[in-house]
Amino acid sequence: MNFLAHFLLSANDEDLRLGNFLGDLVKGRVERYDHPGVTPGIKAGIRLHRAIDSFSDTHPVVRRTKQRIAHRYGRLSSVIVDVYYDHVLAREWATHGEGTLPAFADDVYRTLRGNLGRLPEEIHPLVHAMTQGDWLTGYADIAYVGRALRGMARRAPVARDIGTAAEELAAQYTDIAADFAEFFPQLQAHCTALVAAHRDDQSASSEQRATPPGPSPF
Repeated sequence: MNFLAHFLLSANDEDLRLGNFLGDLVKGRVERYDHPGVTPGIKAGIRLHRAIDSFSDTHPVVRRTKQRIAHRYGRLSSVIVDVYYDHVLAREWATHGEGTLPAFADDVYRTLRGNLGRLPEEIHPLVHAMTQGDWLTGYADIAYVGRALRGMARRAPVARDIGTAAEELAAQYTDIAADFAEFFPQLQAHCTALVAAHRDDQSASSEQRATPPGPSPF
């Protein structure tokens, strides 16, 4: 899953959003991640990001979508399908999202800009690019997706072949959207359970601060 899905699955929780945003940046054990402003909630968001990726990477429907383009893109199919799914999510926002997509995107941008000081400096350019370029609503436009994929191809030589991937998205949209419609509610249910367990743990910790909290559900 890509940025839009990760933000949606963060349950409108600012710390979970920030941690989910940092998920690809933070390597190694989350409990050892140390940065000014990082809270247990942000660390839970990083774990949630990893749980989303793990659930998605091993899901048979996601594998089916990857197989639709594997003949052309091979191992790059995983990266491409993440972008495809954000496109479908944006297009089908009325079914899978909350409120309107522009309003949701504006709220995410508010979270990122308002908490910039809590995020590592190396990710600040990404925040500025995303908020100024309105990436989240842009995903709904297949022409925008094509430009994004071509930009990824230019920036990363290893991904140079993905610049044409919007062609496959347009040609196979109906099948890819059907895959997404089958898969995404399962991912939402999985994340809803994880977030509920996290909140139960946080509530218990606040009531019994003298007692060390249990292990994170993520």
